[in-house]
Amino acid sequence: MAKLMKDRQYATPFTVLHAASLLGQRSRLVKFRNAIQKVVKDGDYVVDLGTGSGVLAIMAAKAKAGKVSAIEINPESIEYARRAARLNGVEDLIEFVQCNFSDFVPDTRADIVICEMLSSMMLIEQQIPASVYAIERILKPSGVLIPQEVDIFLAPVESPEIWGRFRFQEIQFPRVVQSAIHETTRDLADMSILESLKLMSLKQDTTIDETLQFTIVDKGTVHGLVGVFEARLCGDIVLKMEDGWKQLFIPLEQPIEVSSGDIFTVRVAYRPGKYDSLSIEIL
Repeated sequence: MAKLMKDRQYATPFTVLHAASLLGQRSRLVKFRNAIQKVVKDGDYVVDLGTGSGVLAIMAAKAKAGKVSAIEINPESIEYARRAARLNGVEDLIEFVQCNFSDFVPDTRADIVICEMLSSMMLIEQQIPASVYAIERILKPSGVLIPQEVDIFLAPVESPEIWGRFRFQEIQFPRVVQSAIHETTRDLADMSILESLKLMSLKQDTTIDETLQFTIVDKGTVHGLVGVFEARLCGDIVLKMEDGWKQLFIPLEQPIEVSSGDIFTVRVAYRPGKYDSLSIEIL
């Protein structure tokens, strides 16, 4: 007779499943591997912030780093990454530390910090706060941070599909930012750069507050803004949206009808990594 399992509380395994699913994004992994192999020297101390599946920490170990600290707040992801390290024979080179990146203080400063917490517009994930912390508390003054630069772009778009998500028959919901694939939106103006961030020279109070003017190229309805990014890992190795990211759709309070040649002006302000700091003002 089968034994009944004892009562246990289970956390939703979304984080570890998501981390594992990212292993399918091969162009992203190839670019990180090329960057890591380019900068890691024999015996280097490498810190990987937000290690997830452990793939970047394993890459660093295989690039002959002397020691790798892999930092991850999710316990299920840490265990998965440990198993991966054992499978690849690098468990003796990697120490796994379960904590928030801001609680990690190394005994010695690192030669290289890898931090892949990228997201469209750097609004939701902690790429910018983690990079600031890495510079101040983890990385040697002569060290290397991967990625090194991030450019954020914005465009007004039409998207009745996403706009309609927030209403089901007579039931309405507050509109919030959404991840979106490119096929669900139509650009009504050319992309414009919102901000260029050099991650090695960021400050604690990094804030984005810019006013952009767009020239509308086609008649339509502006339902929101779309944010995308490019990140330079090192040298000429650049991550782009097609390497595995969705764009970020920011709904307006009300849709705006536009025609070709109209000027659409918007002020965008937020603290990267602070989702609820976002402010959009149509001027």
